[in-house]
Amino acid sequence: ILLAYVPSATSEAALAYAVAEARRREARLLVLASERGADPSKARTIADPRPLEQRLAETDLEVELRTVAHRNDPADDILDAIEEESVELVVIGIRRRTPIGKILLGSTSQRVAIESPVPVVLVKPEGFEAPSRY
Repeated sequence: ILLAYVPSATSEAALAYAVAEARRREARLLVLASERGADPSKARTIADPRPLEQRLAETDLEVELRTVAHRNDPADDILDAIEEESVELVVIGIRRRTPIGKILLGSTSQRVAIESPVPVVLVKPEGFEAPSRY
């Protein structure tokens, strides 16, 4: 399972979903964390201030955390990882949008959802209850 992560409420919901799904499937979790989001002081609404690496270690799952350089189109990193790592499922957090924004979805999530050769789950923060502990 591949999780695309940038510190935000949307990615926190996606993280909780990805961890639960990895447990259910007994699968490995690959987390692609944006270099842009690597600085916790610039994070947007993170429920748990502990470093992502620490939280992932506490899941007792097989996890790989990769920090990827900020690029104009992070969808390239996600799509490349799908092919290179034999990913079976992609999890991406999305935020609530205006009616026009709903049509556009967001360039990264929209492109991954359209071009991915594997299923993509789009998680809204209000759409998945994060457990008290991953």
